Amino acid sequence: MGLREFFEPESIAVVGASREENKPGHIIFRLLKENRDKGTLKAKVYPVNPKTKEILGEFCYPSIIDIPDKVSLAVIVVPAPIVPEIIEDCGKKGVKSAIVISAGFSEVGNRKLEEELLTKARKYGIRILGPNCIGVLNPWAGVDTIFLPYYKILKDGRKLLSTPRPKPGHIAFLSQSGAFATAAMDYMAGEKLGLRALVSYGNKADVDEADLIEYFGSDEKTRAILMYIESLERGRKVIEVASKVTLRKPIVALKAGRTKAGVRAAASHTAALAGVDEIYEAAFRKAGIIRAYDMEQLFDLAKALSMQPPAKGGRVAIVTDGGGAGVMTTDECELNG
Repeated sequence: MGLREFFEPESIAVVGASREENKPGHIIFRLLKENRDKGTLKAKVYPVNPKTKEILGEFCYPSIIDIPDKVSLAVIVVPAPIVPEIIEDCGKKGVKSAIVISAGFSEVGNRKLEEELLTKARKYGIRILGPNCIGVLNPWAGVDTIFLPYYKILKDGRKLLSTPRPKPGHIAFLSQSGAFATAAMDYMAGEKLGLRALVSYGNKADVDEADLIEYFGSDEKTRAILMYIESLERGRKVIEVASKVTLRKPIVALKAGRTKAGVRAAASHTAALAGVDEIYEAAFRKAGIIRAYDMEQLFDLAKALSMQPPAKGGRVAIVTDGGGAGVMTTDECELNG
């Protein structure tokens, strides 16, 4: 199964949609409904919750199975213990793509529940993004599962800009961390950098970096791929795929968990096994992945690479009016291969 339905679905069911305005299920459904009403989102959007009959003026279905039309993407925002049951319902409905926003799986030691989720998904051929993620933002198609609203309403009625969305553009951003992804959204919006799509994949029980690099590597709207990584479980596959993609478009990676303390911190929130930093350094170099060491450098590189055509070879001419600048540039050229 491909990944297209995550970014350009024909219909979306929000399982766990809520009437309570501050709950993720309400925010996600409202964002999708607003984008549909504006015409940005072409997909039909269905709220699913057995405890209510209506949300924001839309009929609410008790189960995804009760939706009369085909559903191509399920966004699941329910307590972790019932997620496998929801995946079973998705399978019976014929859904082939699901974003599991819910947390409470391997990142807190509950690997058995995550394995149960994955077993159900594989039984029906469902691709899973997550769990423990914030999902997808595709400004080109109006798909937005980021459960942080654009604005917050203050007690005096004033609107405060909370989480701005970047404009449509050509940078694909892949992040293991939801918090880093939202910070990146703020940064991109402030710097007026255009976004092809943002993907938060959390525990990556199914869809991982290799799948996403391959997808955006062949995507015509993507000119550069950015990554925030804490661990690579399928490291060999990632390097294999990235080695082919970097021949056509640049990949820039910010690898966290470089120190022993950082490795422990990564393991505590996405069940990541961060590994030895020197191994990542060598692997990135082999695959042609450009490494960044902080957010500012990541997006400075993205800005340049998304606006410039890829280099046609390994020869570089340095034009400078100062000897020192020429020496430093020469060093950087050799250090970067």
